[in-house]
Amino acid sequence: MKQEKLPSIDDSCNHLEVSEYVDEIYQYYWVTEAQNPSLENYMTIQIDITPQMRGILINWLIEATFAYQVVLLVLQVHFKFDLMQETLYLMVSLLDQYLSLVKINKNEMQLVGLTALLLASKYEDFWHPRIKDLISISAESYTRDQMLGMEKAILKTLKFRLNVPTPYVFMLRFLKAAQSDTKLEHLAFYLIELCLVECEALKFKPSLLCASAIYVARCTLQMNPAWTPLLGKHARYEQNQIRDCAEMILRFHKGARTALLNVTYEKYLRPDHSGVAAIKPLGQLPV
Repeated sequence: MKQEKLPSIDDSCNHLEVSEYVDEIYQYYWVTEAQNPSLENYMTIQIDITPQMRGILINWLIEATFAYQVVLLVLQVHFKFDLMQETLYLMVSLLDQYLSLVKINKNEMQLVGLTALLLASKYEDFWHPRIKDLISISAESYTRDQMLGMEKAILKTLKFRLNVPTPYVFMLRFLKAAQSDTKLEHLAFYLIELCLVECEALKFKPSLLCASAIYVARCTLQMNPAWTPLLGKHARYEQNQIRDCAEMILRFHKGARTALLNVTYEKYLRPDHSGVAAIKPLGQLPV
């Protein structure tokens, strides 16, 4: 039987997409992801911090930046203190990588998180927050020298390798393959962000998390088929391979409204995120 020819998802006329290099770029991400060690059980090396503390920290970092932005707007300070999507995912990745290699005390936890935010902003954003502003949202718990020292420690430990395959880079590609609209995009990002505070999600590779989040989102929005040949080609997973991860994400979706760490739920209730957090979760995935 002749195999169906699938359409291209790249726009060769848009030079910003660098379509001539996109295959090489994503091949690098796939190879790097495969070579990276699993972080599933990394918390076992830590003595003074717990998975719950990690979740609380990530939830706080997202919440604190949004709250601080509101304060600046009220004071008519003309710059934003906001997390770009890229920065959010890189921040969490840097945090987890560092904690998988270095034992820390619980009183250093917030410092590591804020410094991961600083590094991610420097790498991904057009600008980065000032150190004094980061210190201010920690209620002056640390000094400038402490943050600069932690910045050096993280960079040295990670060997200055910040170009890591985060869920964000895979999500961009897979959403193009899903030929998504805004609602699907927001719902898929909502589901993947729910995974950020959960250590359980670390047992799945970023690409699998993204493929599963899109699958659950398409099922939730009753899109048929839930998984397409184009998604299979670019995500490199078949529907049966994403089942376990999708079940976990559905469980997070069901518990999001009543979860203690609910900043992502509140964020995605807003109109600028299509209010997707208000969408009723599936009872179960299709058989």
